[in-house]
Amino acid sequence: MLTREHRVYHWTRPGRSISSDRLEDECLPHLSRAIAVYRRMIGRERGRVRDAARAALGALRPDRVEAIIELLDDAATYEWPRGPRQGELRVEVFAAAAREHPVLDPARVAELLGALLGRDILYADYPEFHRLTAFPTDYAGDDLRADYDLAQAQALLYDAVRVTVEATSGFRHIVQYARLSRLLHRLTRLPGGGYRLVFDGPNSVLRHTRAYGVDFARFLAALVQARGWRMQAEIALRKDLRPALFTLSDADGLRSRVPAPALFDSRLEERFSRKFGPERQGWRLSREAVILEAGESLLVPDFVFTHEDGTVVALEIVGYWTPEYLAEKFAKLSRVRAPNLIVAVRRDLALRAGTLPEGTLSATILPYRSGILLRDLLPRLEGLRSSRGRAGPLPGASHRAMPQDLAGERLVLRLRGCSRPHRDSA
Repeated sequence: MLTREHRVYHWTRPGRSISSDRLEDECLPHLSRAIAVYRRMIGRERGRVRDAARAALGALRPDRVEAIIELLDDAATYEWPRGPRQGELRVEVFAAAAREHPVLDPARVAELLGALLGRDILYADYPEFHRLTAFPTDYAGDDLRADYDLAQAQALLYDAVRVTVEATSGFRHIVQYARLSRLLHRLTRLPGGGYRLVFDGPNSVLRHTRAYGVDFARFLAALVQARGWRMQAEIALRKDLRPALFTLSDADGLRSRVPAPALFDSRLEERFSRKFGPERQGWRLSREAVILEAGESLLVPDFVFTHEDGTVVALEIVGYWTPEYLAEKFAKLSRVRAPNLIVAVRRDLALRAGTLPEGTLSATILPYRSGILLRDLLPRLEGLRSSRGRAGPLPGASHRAMPQDLAGERLVLRLRGCSRPHRDSA
């Protein structure tokens, strides 16, 4: 990703809306020439490579050139001396020169340097002297332009104080990356179909720091891979200016080469899934396979257990978050009416969950220390299965199917005392 110093943006309406810089088609020949420089100068120092690439990009606006150079460097591979040896060599050279100070004879200077350094450069570990060793053979001008357009949009999000994403499809992908990016979010259903995720960032969680914006930027690289989404971000570039609106959607055509996400967003979840296995004692384990309605909000539990007799149990793990987030999490859980919900809570937080008014948390509490133990979980699963018998759903239960892209994978439950969902016949 780029830094703030490389950010280029445009005011669409001064003080109201803003957009990130994007390269035009006319820039492609210049980008291709800069890429050719990197391929031609394999084995040369970084400083020389960058200077040659700047010359190839000389026809572009100066504020764009350095950002493009940074992206080319990100795609390139450099090597340099590792460890403290390079610094030790400099000390030896300076100490030898000090014994003969002043060394005015160029031949003697070369002799001292050659005796101590051999073929090394005195400052070979400095970035300007790193040597280019490889550049992707399949990286083209279109790829560089796509990286630039995305990186400039990401750089604007460094100063985001609030981000709202509305999605009508690709919901599983979006929620998974929101979790992996460690973004605290609220999830609600849109009246016309689809879902809204609200990320408050430093406004409500980290207060006066904007470090959370880097997580927004990482999330955008994943968001652009989905379909049917629209994002609106409030960007506070300066304290004396009110936030400007930055809007994007899948129609803007941003592309990302972010690899597929890891399946788990914490070691605790990964260890638990590996320990439980895909199936145990008639229970099949699924990852984020159901959405629970909690009043006006929605909750995506971490795991879902499905028994061979049809019983479905959701598991939500409350991990290490801020006090504000925990308070909101417990408030949301208190609105879920589901006897088939297990909430795993660290032992020091379990007491706080137990202080909710009696009857408000319709869930089974599972305290844990460093990991969830199967000997604690399995009896609770069996208790929920036996409590409902084999009679089907309780009266008053209802459900809705997920959007088309998730049909057959997940169920949205309106949980007001329902014991188990049924798949939509459609």
